[in-house]
Amino acid sequence: MVEQRQSAMQRIQVGLVGLVVVLLFVSIANMVLDRVTGSVDKASLPESSQATVVKEVPPDEPLAELGVTPVAKDGSGEKARTEAAPGTVQPR
Repeated sequence: MVEQRQSAMQRIQVGLVGLVVVLLFVSIANMVLDRVTGSVDKASLPESSQATVVKEVPPDEPLAELGVTPVAKDGSGEKARTEAAPGTVQPR
């Protein structure tokens, strides 16, 4: 009976120590990541490099940027083909 209690207490102690160790590792990793992301702050960069930090936004209409528009198959499509979009060159 005494051995079962000692075994149970030892398991509880090992489990708690393991939990504390995991919490310690997570806390240290969080502090390291905070320092790394905090050191690359936009305010700490010189003005010339602040412009390069801006992320590019994907275009809303990629086909319109390429000058390509979908063509309908009915009669209204013929009218769309003959009229050029602004900034495009019509074939002759």
